[in-house]
Amino acid sequence: MNETWYSISYKEEPSGSAILAEACAEGGSPWYSGHFPGDPILPGIAILSMVTDAITHHESKKGKKIRIAGIRRVRFRLPVRPDELLTISMSSSHQDGILSYHFDVDVRGKTACTGVIVAELLPEKSTEHG
Repeated sequence: MNETWYSISYKEEPSGSAILAEACAEGGSPWYSGHFPGDPILPGIAILSMVTDAITHHESKKGKKIRIAGIRRVRFRLPVRPDELLTISMSSSHQDGILSYHFDVDVRGKTACTGVIVAELLPEKSTEHG
């Protein structure tokens, strides 16, 4: 799950519905090459990719597979520069097979991005052979 363009580490949370991770996109990442020359910032889609990877990792540790179904109320508040440490924190709620993850991404102690990612639980595959 860990992509080559960034590093991520997961922190244990006492609550089964909380997710906490730290991520960093190194300065040599291709994301920075065109966004923007001379003043590189991490594109929002890259930040959202880190968040969805953290969600997928969290659910896979519980033996569940998900499909991202939507992204809502995303706000990008601060630019993320090369080699800055991002703290990703989320809480999840579950209703009728739909999972909602309310997330905050902090950099330098300030909120860089917030939003909600919606996912669906995928059915477990049968292990029986026919």
